[in-house]
Amino acid sequence: MKEIIAYEMIYNKALKYQNDIICVPFHKEYWHEYMKIYNECFYKMRKALEVEPINFYYDYSQIKDKINDIFLFLQNGVIIGAVS
Repeated sequence: MKEIIAYEMIYNKALKYQNDIICVPFHKEYWHEYMKIYNECFYKMRKALEVEPINFYYDYSQIKDKINDIFLFLQNGVIIGAVS
């Protein structure tokens, strides 16, 4: 694995909140779509850094204990964002 250097971003101005974004709790029915999106998003980075496994998620058991902390932003029933 290559060296990983992380930076911290700090935003020190007043936050503007937008209340029209509604996130739903993660449910098992979203697992396959979430796994596919997650693995696609991080594939190039993990490959370049030689972080194994490159496709991190492969089984629901990896995430089942974390689902209470994951919320999804859906548009027309499709995941377009997630926050944990």
